[in-house]
Order: sequence, then C-alpha cells, then structure tokens
Amino acid sequence: MPRCADTLVCNTGPLIALAKLECLELLARLFARVLVPDIVWRELTRSRGMPEIREVNPKRLDLEIVASPAADPLLVLQLDAGEASVLRVARKFPGSTVLIDERKARQVASIVYGLPVLGTGGLLLRAKRAGLIPLVRPVLKNLQSHGYYISDKIVDRICIEAGEMTVHSPRQPHRAPPRLLFVT
Repeated sequence: MPRCADTLVCNTGPLIALAKLECLELLARLFARVLVPDIVWRELTRSRGMPEIREVNPKRLDLEIVASPAADPLLVLQLDAGEASVLRVARKFPGSTVLIDERKARQVASIVYGLPVLGTGGLLLRAKRAGLIPLVRPVLKNLQSHGYYISDKIVDRICIEAGEMTVHSPRQPHRAPPRLLFVT
C-alpha cells in the first residue's frame, strides 16, 4: 500500500491519543519514516497516567527517537518544549509533515515555518482512506470517551470528509409571515 508521505514528526498529544486507541501502528503504515523528538519521547515515557505508553517499544512500531536540535529562543517563548522540538526536527528534514493537535503550535508550524500539519483526526481520516480502519467516527468518539479533547465540530468535519456524514444546509430562521396592512 502506498504511504501518504515520506516523513512524519510526532508530538506528544497525538501519540497519547493513538496509544489510548491502541492504534500506534498506523503511523508506520501511513508514513515511510516516523520521527519522535527525544524531548517528546521523555514526556511520553515519564507520564504517570499512561502505562500503555511506558510499555511501547519504539523499534517494534518503527518509531525513530531523534535528538532535538538546539532551541530557537522565539519558539520556546511561544510553545512548550515538545511542540518546539517537533518543529525544529521537522525543519531539519525537508518535506516532513508534523503531527500535532494544539492549535497554537499548528498555526506556528504552518504560518511561520510553512510546514505541512496533520492532527490526530486527520491522521485517522488518512487511515480510513487507506483502508486501515473501516470508520473514523466511532474511533473519534472512543477517543473523546477516553478524555482526549477533540471538539464535536472537528469530529463532524472529519466525518463529513470521510463520507460518514452529510452537510445539512443551515436552518432558515423562523420568520413571521408578513403583515398585511389594509388601508381604508
């Protein structure tokens, strides 16, 4: 099966989401190379509430743990260490896509650095299109039920793109019929 892109650089949030869903293997099935900055990997493996992450073998999942380049002072002021390291690593590998869910980090990645951005929902949509999962809506709803925040608006948008929902035209506001004025 053809992969969607060559290199993906992952942030902590989407990795947690995919671990909760037991879907981390999707990464290597969709991308030729999956990079996880060492800062992100430390965040993941030191997480007390995530035993499923601590037991992950990166080699079994074809995840490459890579050293983070030196910090860009402006980046560190705007984003957390993991997000900043994802963007720094992606810039070292031209053509990389970043997997990141946080809005501010996504905006910095795309607007400031011109990096292609993908979120957890978009990754699941790609997995459905590649035939790796049958439906995206139950997976997203499962993720929400595990406490991972994805707005219903984003879920609906992804489901529309996946062909699992249709767009309904907005309802017209109720208007009272025009009054007829009788002039005598």
